[in-house]
Amino acid sequence: MKELVLFLHLVLASLWVGGMLFLVFVLAPFVRKLPIRDQAFQEVGKRFSLYGTLGSLSLLFLTGLLNIHYIVGFSSLLDLSNPYTKTLMHKLGVFILVVFVSLVHDLYFGPKSVNSSLHRNMARILGFLNLLLSLLIVYLAVKLRFGG
Repeated sequence: MKELVLFLHLVLASLWVGGMLFLVFVLAPFVRKLPIRDQAFQEVGKRFSLYGTLGSLSLLFLTGLLNIHYIVGFSSLLDLSNPYTKTLMHKLGVFILVVFVSLVHDLYFGPKSVNSSLHRNMARILGFLNLLLSLLIVYLAVKLRFGG
């Protein structure tokens, strides 16, 4: 069972981070050249927000909790002298930040970006920040794999 939970966690993380990398390196450069660029970004943003933010992040949280249970147990989360637990707590903190930035991006700046260059620039900055934070989470996951 723990292998299945970890597998699902990795697939969801791949969807989340891979989706953002696809948006940045493939879709955005193409869509910016289209006359319907704002509408295209809005439609893609809504879909990615539904599957990426709502779906992936929610399920990543649940599978992450199950992974904590299977790998170290919840009682060991209080032992910050353990390098594994310390890295895990950093990963959880960055995850909470990613959720917050995602919600601000998806619910506030994203929808208003069609009518305002300020909101468009903030949505772009928050999207890039979210990508960097998500890559940091992947790095911390690699550290956890090697003991913290």
